Amino acid sequence: GVIAVTTIWYNPATKAIVEFDIMFDTDWTWGDATIDTAKMDLQNIATHEFGHGVGLADVYDSACSAVTMYGYSDYGETQKKTLETPDITGLQKLYGN
Repeated sequence: GVIAVTTIWYNPATKAIVEFDIMFDTDWTWGDATIDTAKMDLQNIATHEFGHGVGLADVYDSACSAVTMYGYSDYGETQKKTLETPDITGLQKLYGN
């Protein structure tokens, strides 16, 4: 199921992001998965959703499963709390160096 959703508002004329909201599905058990692997790691998912908030899309290539913007996650996962090279490259393409 859906873990979280990011909704973005932007100026259609300039395509500048004006605001974004992140909603976390309360059907999941949230917490710090470094302490309890039976939790969905809030920071892990928030980092991914923040990526959507600044314009990054999901990646579904399983070779990129450690990338923050990889579109799947599970309980106990903590490896996506930081941006990886492909995430940074995506941001540089959107916003420049």
